[in-house]
Amino acid sequence: MKLTFIIIVLAIAGCSSVRLNSNADTYLVNQIENHMRKNAVKRYTYNEVWKLGAAQVGYVESDYCQLDFRDHKIDQNTLISSLEIKTQKLGGNALVFDSCLVNSNMASCHIYTKCKGMAYNISY
Repeated sequence: MKLTFIIIVLAIAGCSSVRLNSNADTYLVNQIENHMRKNAVKRYTYNEVWKLGAAQVGYVESDYCQLDFRDHKIDQNTLISSLEIKTQKLGGNALVFDSCLVNSNMASCHIYTKCKGMAYNISY
């Protein structure tokens, strides 16, 4: 029993100077930041932003190339969330989603998806 205790103490003492470098903290911070950015943006129609007197901030687009049919297939909601994040990064708080185009006749992609919209800032 004493021997086991001594081995555990030595193992802990020996590992106290071990340092692990990881980008997990950076990844987690980015995920939280993107979630907050996405939640700060609301989707509207062109008619709604016109009635609210919104100021146009810029054009936003997001795309995804599925290289092989076995690769992950992205859903359009993920790309639209990316548009919301980009809208907030431009200083906007409103997104008018335009469309998502799916093209399967690309030379380098099995399926290529591109979504686009317009970012606006609405003063409340």
